[in-house]
Amino acid sequence: MDPGEFASAVDVLQRPEPDLTSAVALDDVDGGAAGATPEVAVRRRVSIPEGVPLAEVTEEAMRVTGRLASLDGVVGAAVAVDPRHWEVVHFSLWAHDSPKAAGEVYRVLHLSAPERDGLRRGRQW
Repeated sequence: MDPGEFASAVDVLQRPEPDLTSAVALDDVDGGAAGATPEVAVRRRVSIPEGVPLAEVTEEAMRVTGRLASLDGVVGAAVAVDPRHWEVVHFSLWAHDSPKAAGEVYRVLHLSAPERDGLRRGRQW
């Protein structure tokens, strides 16, 4: 389902609990250190408030992702909506071990990215 269709369903049905195991990807942005090997990853989860239009939430999430990707040392940043938990989830990979982003920090021990170059960049809907 395309995120736009999901937003329309939310407008009509309010907050259905979809039986999904994955999130709806919104945006994937290369950072200034895109060619570097990441040292750490940051995941930040933000609850989606009841009653806020999903379109507004997604637009703001993509603006935040763009700002995040512009920070020094960012290898890449992505954002998704988790409709199971009603959260926006921001991910970022950093070329150094002192990320300038809030969230849970994880050390990257190995990054497997086969065919990453074939992925479509930018807004996914």
